[in-house]
Parts: sequence; structure tokens; C-alpha cells
Amino acid sequence: MKNMSARPGPTVFQLITLCIALALSAHAQQAPNAITSQNDTNQQLLERITQLESKLNQLEQKQATTASVPAPETAPAVETPPAHVVADRLRFNIFGDVGYRATDRKGNTNTFEIGSLDLFMSSRLSEKVSVLGEILFISGRDNSITPDVERLLLQYHHNDYFNFAIGRYHTAIGYYNTTFHQGAWFETAIGRPFMYEFDDKGGFLPLQEVGITVSGRIPSGKLGLEYVAEVGNGRSHSSIESAQNQQDQNNGKSFNLALVAHPNWIPGLQTGFSFYHDRLTFTDGINHGETITTAHVVYLNSRYEFLNEGMLVRHTDLTGIGRVFYTPGFYTQVSRRFSGYRPYIRYSYVNPPANDPIFSDPADTTQVTRQNGLSAGVRYDFTEHTAAKLQYDRLGIRNEKSSNRLATQFAFTF
Repeated sequence: MKNMSARPGPTVFQLITLCIALALSAHAQQAPNAITSQNDTNQQLLERITQLESKLNQLEQKQATTASVPAPETAPAVETPPAHVVADRLRFNIFGDVGYRATDRKGNTNTFEIGSLDLFMSSRLSEKVSVLGEILFISGRDNSITPDVERLLLQYHHNDYFNFAIGRYHTAIGYYNTTFHQGAWFETAIGRPFMYEFDDKGGFLPLQEVGITVSGRIPSGKLGLEYVAEVGNGRSHSSIESAQNQQDQNNGKSFNLALVAHPNWIPGLQTGFSFYHDRLTFTDGINHGETITTAHVVYLNSRYEFLNEGMLVRHTDLTGIGRVFYTPGFYTQVSRRFSGYRPYIRYSYVNPPANDPIFSDPADTTQVTRQNGLSAGVRYDFTEHTAAKLQYDRLGIRNEKSSNRLATQFAFTF
């Protein structure tokens, strides 16, 4: 394609002028009586040529002026920051829940309640180093609201096979504690299974630790194996704070090993087990060994949720008597989603011996007794970030009359 900005005009006009000159020369040889008429025509043609050249020059000047003026700059697009990002490196999420419960259990009243306010933060310091922080504001039975550093971890991600973290973490005991941290919005039901209740709600497992944790994938083909290995301070049997945040009561350290499989021939299936061991020192100086073994089979897809876990806690008396105490427990939870609704049912069971030296000593810990109960309810997600739950509980406790509870919960995240 030819360049349209080139100037073909003068050459064309020169040819026209040459043709006219030749025509004038030819007409000059005609009869004398036509000379006067022809001169008038020639004069008109020359004037027309002059006018055309003048218009061509004006057009060229206009084009040159337009080309010299720079085009106006396009206004820069305003970038919308990604959701939950408050700085270049900081990501921030908030979770909370409120509700109402009514019960006929002796010593309990019907009440509105604030569940918790969870501030979850994560920051990438470099390509491989990041920090995770979680601060929880939780309401107690005395109506006070106190802050709690739930998790604080400095993390190093080397690759998919090796990840290292140090700080305060949720132990990889079983499936529920690894998958559901704080934030009731993530959970289908109201409340956690008995065996996975946190210590401030009467729980008895070491679900929080201070130490180091290593995790990653195991090359295993279609089996999809993953591991977690943890070493920490263990827990103290105190009703105030079970995680030993700054001072360990003894030189022994807890360790936990978990192994999980995600076989790809059954999408959504997960199986695994964990093994935890610690040496506990009571205020009277007596040491006890604690071993916690869990196993789980879980199936999840876009509609169904099928959770199954079992545990066995073993306590030994290290004073030389040699007594051994076993506490079994399990839960099963099933739910199915219908559009925005998810009805569910759960059965939980825990049965420690009445004379267990750790679970039955009120001087060192919250007492743990046999509990079993059925929960049935429905969850409705009425927005993308808000859920309403309605749940009925039938609770049986050793040496107590069975009780009933009806509870509602509104859980949200923003």
C-alpha cells in the first residue's frame, strides 16, 4: 500500500500545465480569428490552476500542523485492589458469629450471645517466607470479652514437599482440627464435635501448641500422600491456659506425626491418622504419659459432606504403679446441599474413665466426663459471605439428666 502522506500533487499539476502549454502552442497555429477567443480560455485555465495550487498548499500546511500536535494521553486506569488486601504484602480477613440459644439443662439460661470475632492476617515477606497471625476476641461465661493470640507463625515454603513453620499453631491431630480453625462461617454445624472442642469451651485435647511444624507432600503417585511432623512444648493441665506459650513445665517435648492420603481414583475421599505423645507434669510434681491416636475417613464433594473420626487417648501413671487409662471417642457428620440449604446431622461420643488421673482431677484441669449427643439442623447461605444456622441438640452427660437445646447462629466473613 502506498504511503498516503506523500505529495503526489505537484507532479500532477506540472503535467497538467505541460498539456495546457502544448494545447496553447497548437491553438496558436490556428486561424487568426480564433486567437482572441483562445487567449481568453487560456487565461481562465491558468487562473484555475493557480487556485488549485493554493488550496493544495493550504491542505498540506493543515496536515503538518495536525501531525505536530501530540495526541492527548489516555487517563491511566484506576486499579481496584484485590479483595482483603490492605497493603502490598498484607492480606486481612475477619470472621464472626452471633446467635441465640435456649436449653432446659439445669443451671443454664436462655440467652443471646456473641460467639467470637476472629482477625486473620497473612503477609508474604518474600517469595518463600510468610507470616500468619490470628487474633481472637471471645466472650466468656462471665460476660467478659478477652483477646487471644490464636495462631502466630513464621513460615518458610521451600517447595510442595517441604514447608517449615515456627510459632503457635493448631496441632494436626485428626481431620477437624486441621481443617476447621476458628471462624464459625467455615463449619456446617453450630459448635465443634466433643472431641475437638477448644479448651475455653471445655475441650480436653491439645489442639494448640507452641513449637515447630513441618509439612509437605510425599511422592506417592495416585495415592496422594501428605505428612505433618510437629514438636512443641506440649500442654499444661491448667484451666486458665493449656498451651505453654512462654514457659514449658518440663524439659520433655510433645511430638505429633500425621499422615493423610488423597487417592485420586476416588475424588473427594481423604483418609488419615495421627499419633501424638507428651509427658505431662501436674502441680504436685507427678508425671503422666499421654498418647493420642486418631483416624479419619472423610468424603466431600460439591453436594455431600461425610465426616467420620475416631480417637483413643491413653494415659499412664509414671509413678511406678503402672496404671493405664483409655478414653475412646468418635463423631459422624453427614450433610447434603440443596441450592442454598444444607441440612445436616451429627452424633458425637466421648467416654473417659471416671477415675482417669488427668481428666478427673479438678485441681489441674477442667473435668472431662462421658458425653454423647445427637445434633440435627440446617444451614442456609443467604449471601456469599453470610450463613444462618438452626440446630437442635440432645445431650447426655454422665450423672446428669439428658437435656435439649435449640440454637441459632449467624456466621459471617468480610
